[in-house]
Amino acid sequence: MITGILILIPLFVTYILIAFLFNLLSNAGTPILVGFLAFFELDELSWLMPLVPFINLLIVLLLIFCIGLFGTNIVGRRIIAALNQLVMRLPLVSPIYGAVKQMVETLHGPHRSFQQVVLLEYPRQGVWMMGLVATRRPDTFNVSSSDTLLSVFVPTTPNPTSGFLVLVPEDEVIKTDYNVEEAFKFVVSSGIVGREFTPPEQPARPQRVVGAASEKT
Repeated sequence: MITGILILIPLFVTYILIAFLFNLLSNAGTPILVGFLAFFELDELSWLMPLVPFINLLIVLLLIFCIGLFGTNIVGRRIIAALNQLVMRLPLVSPIYGAVKQMVETLHGPHRSFQQVVLLEYPRQGVWMMGLVATRRPDTFNVSSSDTLLSVFVPTTPNPTSGFLVLVPEDEVIKTDYNVEEAFKFVVSSGIVGREFTPPEQPARPQRVVGAASEKT
């Protein structure tokens, strides 16, 4: 019984999401389309009216595609930027819109810069967390034995859009074969969804300078 329910839950959730998106897109402009058909007296065709949701769905998808093409040229980007500035000035709308826009740009926008998925020991030795390398910076403060510091974003579970940023020496992280999408799935599912890590060719457990210094003393 329980096994059957666990098997059906993903199918049920998938069905609910697909049905929700279909109803949302197919009903978006149904009144306008029905009024258009009535104006040309096409609503009297009995075979045409059941096809209205599907026709409306195709129109909405075509409109979304055209908006995407419009946003890729210079004029479109300027108009969209002006609309974004206008929306960000609205008192009640700007916090929600700004948060969602920042989340989308972080995950799939043109400013994304996550380069690699790594494991780092944090917040203490022996505890490993998954992080996303954003940038590589020179260690101008000489705070580690490495010449490079990694800006690593550590997402939280189950909301990967929140987290914290740490600067870690490059020789103190373990590089994984996960991509960013797989890392987000792993974090969102609290580690339930995710394939096995492929071990590195060379054991990459970092050597700690502090520990080595204490042994010499």
